[in-house]
Amino acid sequence: MGRFGALARFVAAMAVSLLPHRLWPRFPPDLPVESGALASGVATLLAGAAIGIPGFLEHAHGTTSLGLDAILGKVFTDPSAGYSQGMAQGFAGLSIFTFLLLTPRGWLTMYLVCTGTYRAIAVWFDDPFGDPALTGIDMALSHISERRGTRQAIKARETLEGPEIPDRIVTPAAAGIPGCEFVVVASRRKPGWERGVAVFTAEGCYRLGEPVEQTVNGRLRTLYPMTEHNDLEAIRKAVRYDLPGRQT
Repeated sequence: MGRFGALARFVAAMAVSLLPHRLWPRFPPDLPVESGALASGVATLLAGAAIGIPGFLEHAHGTTSLGLDAILGKVFTDPSAGYSQGMAQGFAGLSIFTFLLLTPRGWLTMYLVCTGTYRAIAVWFDDPFGDPALTGIDMALSHISERRGTRQAIKARETLEGPEIPDRIVTPAAAGIPGCEFVVVASRRKPGWERGVAVFTAEGCYRLGEPVEQTVNGRLRTLYPMTEHNDLEAIRKAVRYDLPGRQT
């Protein structure tokens, strides 16, 4: 029973190793996924050979027969042309390329052999990964899900913020943020406005403090504390801004 259980876990590990690498940590630690990945790569390679070898022989037989039929047709229609051995050899020589490049079984053979070999080598160099096709599908689905989540988050935030309105300036006391010259209250977050950014205005240069989010009159607002820039600290990032009228 113990040996059967170990074998079952190893087979399960081989199957799991086909999944995208990012999913491997979600499985139990006692499942030897990385060890199974090497065997899975070799098994994939052998599966490709098992599909490809008989498929190629069948294809080569059909291609050679096609060449012989062409030769016989030419001989019967033009007896003076004679037998062309080069034509038959040409058909036979191209069989491997036509099989791999022009037939579904050839495509599957190339995929299994190439990915199985590459995955086995990657495990040997301690850089395992899952099946490339499944990994690509997972990346595409993750990207779609991430974009959908981002859109939903933006929509939910805009619902909390309400309609976009012009910025306004309030005093530190009114905003509850001491230690600054004034506070810019915005109905939308401003890209690039983060702590330490220099803000150039017609009235002077200011440095942003840590932005604060507050609910004001039932709407979500982003508050940007502004302090006059009068020190010798280097300006690493700056933005230009037209100050609105001050309010209390």
